[in-house]
Amino acid sequence: MRLIDNLLTAYLDLDKAGSELVVRCRQSGDRFQPLGMSQPKKLGEFMIDAKIPHPWRRQVPIVCSPEHILWVVGWRIDERAKVTENTRQVLCLEFKSD
Repeated sequence: MRLIDNLLTAYLDLDKAGSELVVRCRQSGDRFQPLGMSQPKKLGEFMIDAKIPHPWRRQVPIVCSPEHILWVVGWRIDERAKVTENTRQVLCLEFKSD
């Protein structure tokens, strides 16, 4: 149960994430840069590679800034919003299930 809780919490660099966040479902053409990768990737390809079951893919919450996807909830944050040694403020996002 602890591991699941950790997957529903994300720590982001507040300056990189910004304050205008929205939560939405996947949209056609979505791209993001998964943590640890040097280039953006199509969200659909990421979901296939991560073995997210097809019926779940439209239901996975996506946290976005006006610029890009920040977090595929339960799976991965975006490399460009990760906390680094230069981070001044950390944004902690947590999703809770009913």
